[in-house]
Amino acid sequence: MFYYSEEIAREYVIKAGLELQEKGLIARTWGNISARISKDEFIITPSGRAYETLKPMDLVKVKVADCSYAGDIKPSSEKGIHAMAYALRPEISFIIHTHQFYASVIGVAGKSIPGAACAGYGLPGSDKLKSKVMDAVARNSDKQSFLMQKHGALCLGTDYANCFELAEKLEDECRELFHKCVKSDHYISDCSKLHKNLKPYIDDFAQILGEKIDLSKSASEICNGEDAEAQYMILEKNCAAALYADATGAKPLSFTDAKLQRFVYLTKYSKLKK
Repeated sequence: MFYYSEEIAREYVIKAGLELQEKGLIARTWGNISARISKDEFIITPSGRAYETLKPMDLVKVKVADCSYAGDIKPSSEKGIHAMAYALRPEISFIIHTHQFYASVIGVAGKSIPGAACAGYGLPGSDKLKSKVMDAVARNSDKQSFLMQKHGALCLGTDYANCFELAEKLEDECRELFHKCVKSDHYISDCSKLHKNLKPYIDDFAQILGEKIDLSKSASEICNGEDAEAQYMILEKNCAAALYADATGAKPLSFTDAKLQRFVYLTKYSKLKK
């Protein structure tokens, strides 16, 4: 059983966020990272903060047992998933939750793949999502990588290096599975031929772009303002997810879930970003 010192844990979580951005596995404030510092506590990224702006003292120390924490900085809304994973897996010391491109796309089908079990869907930050992920982790003791349906991926590492290896290996596997199923390299243009009104197949799209998008418009019309780059990334990923869903029979998010996520994003997370 291995634990980081609190100082090293804070340094490694910061380092992980920057490295995930460099490798294209994470962007802006999406996802979360943690490192275990004892049997009972871990250090985790705060809610709604960009990785490139984080300092070691911006990270939050959270208790495994009840997710309690001290101070005014709020930990990630997915702290419960990290706490649950540490409680179930004493050998785990580093956790990365990402919205990486191909793992998010493959996860829309809600099915496990050789390298990863799949957790059922729940709204981000909800008890239902925590319960679904806890069930997947508990039932698949041989797995360290997990797809989160319509959401992203969770990698449980024995240490920092192992966690990154898992995330990269998972993305490679999912990229290969996608291209076996979907013969396209131009996701937005090919999707526009099949979907006039694009619905959200992943949470990010519902949050940032809304309940549906008119694909007869150009990408520059859809993606604009200071968030244009992030919007384009999400649009491309959701178009890939729609193509994969067309090939596998997966369904988009419900209108109610999509509308609720858009509301929460506009009233909470967009303000945190600012």
